[in-house]
Amino acid sequence: MQIGMMRGLIAGFALALLAGCGPTQEPDANKSIVFQGNADELIVPKAEPANIANVAEVAEPAVNLAPDGLSLVLPTGATRHMAFGMPRDVTTRAIAAALGSPIEEGDNQECGAGALSFASFRGGLGLYFDGGKFVGWDLDGRDGGRFATAAGVGIGSTRKQLESATAIRIEDSTLGVEFSAGDLSGLLSSRDPEGEVTNLWAGTTCIAR
Repeated sequence: MQIGMMRGLIAGFALALLAGCGPTQEPDANKSIVFQGNADELIVPKAEPANIANVAEVAEPAVNLAPDGLSLVLPTGATRHMAFGMPRDVTTRAIAAALGSPIEEGDNQECGAGALSFASFRGGLGLYFDGGKFVGWDLDGRDGGRFATAAGVGIGSTRKQLESATAIRIEDSTLGVEFSAGDLSGLLSSRDPEGEVTNLWAGTTCIAR
């Protein structure tokens, strides 16, 4: 073999070695991540943080009001009903899954129905317990809680909307303009058609009269 050809082969081999030992290119954080192995390539698109936050927000269970308890609406659309008489710990855990831990818990010895235990959640929702059983709930509009019945009745609903959803009875009581619709009760800001619901409750509660 000629000397010139030998030198050319050696130089080419050296350049190849240098290229192989060069710095590894860092992956672009804005691009998809590619996993390689014995199987075909698996490409996982990079998730946007905003999308992740939106998914988490949508996935939160929702709480619906009912005359005989509360309903937990899951992200799948399935509903779990917590009827009066269910154990306190089961009811509290279920509501906490949607609203977070209770902001206050304790006992009230001065309720009209006798001593009751309670758990207060954000949004103005309060749960009441007697003998370790769920017996009632109440709701006020102070914390802007967006809870409603299956018929759409909630804080801020007008008397006109209320009467279009169900038959009600209205009376003046020591609490104000009080209404009842079966086992659901509450207060209106006035008797006018545009008077708004300010409070709602059902079951055994600690409403002071």
